[in-house]
Amino acid sequence: IRIIGISTGMLDYQLAWNINKSLKLNLAKYKDISSDDENFFSFYLYDAGENSNTFNLVALSNEDTRWVSFSPQTDYLLIVRNYIKESDFQSILTKIKMIPKVIYAYVVDLGKNAKIDTILEDIELHEMDIVDEMNRRY
Repeated sequence: IRIIGISTGMLDYQLAWNINKSLKLNLAKYKDISSDDENFFSFYLYDAGENSNTFNLVALSNEDTRWVSFSPQTDYLLIVRNYIKESDFQSILTKIKMIPKVIYAYVVDLGKNAKIDTILEDIELHEMDIVDEMNRRY
């Protein structure tokens, strides 16, 4: 897992659109993810297929509250799962930094942030629920 923290004033759909355009992804909005205290945050998913990367874009704040605080201020997490070459990951980071209105983008150090494990667990469970729901439809 590799994670990019993003600081921006953009709304979730604006950031998702810009990431899709810049990275040639197809992040799609799914049911919002809920925190332990029953607040809801925007959730986007793109699965590039078997043996490829899965991408999540997750908002860390909504109109009322912040799910978790990071330093530096982080509004969204872009989570990249499955193996990715370092050069490809750095290319993603560079392209995100070039998106207009992205103030800051950085690699989240998984070892230095105690809060990240709980968030990643919540995100993984939420994604499993979405996949199960999609499978039931077909």
